[in-house]
Amino acid sequence: MLATGCGGGGGSSSTSTTSASTTAAPPIVHVRGVRTPAQHRLAAVILAWSARLNRGDNAGIAQLYALPTIIVQGPYAYRLTTRRQVARWYSLLPCAGKVVSISFHGRFATAVFRLANRGKTKCDAPGSLAAARFEIVHGKIKSWVQVSVPPVRGAAPVA
Repeated sequence: MLATGCGGGGGSSSTSTTSASTTAAPPIVHVRGVRTPAQHRLAAVILAWSARLNRGDNAGIAQLYALPTIIVQGPYAYRLTTRRQVARWYSLLPCAGKVVSISFHGRFATAVFRLANRGKTKCDAPGSLAAARFEIVHGKIKSWVQVSVPPVRGAAPVA
């Protein structure tokens, strides 16, 4: 298994974020631009994912996934069938990510992150933006795909 750097495209944003709780109950989040209860639930999963990533809680991240799951980064696609595999994959990521925006399309949400060092590891592109498209079904991440940072127009900044 290989996890490459997280560096994404450049760009800037001046929004702030709130951390999501990692308790069993869904965290309460406030995201500007959320129009439906379903979008609110998608945003809550993404913010919980980001908070756990930033704390280095790989086992906690794994709990957010439906199995089997697909993770795609660059030219590499992984079909992971156990939570241990998901946790291991995330343990190899060098970057943390602060959510700066989330856009929605059905059960998919694309989150843009400002990258930072993750624990003792050095991020390959701290301060730059990266994006991932999450497929979330029944409150669990079914797939995670690193994508190009979308244009800023109409993105829903995190409050």
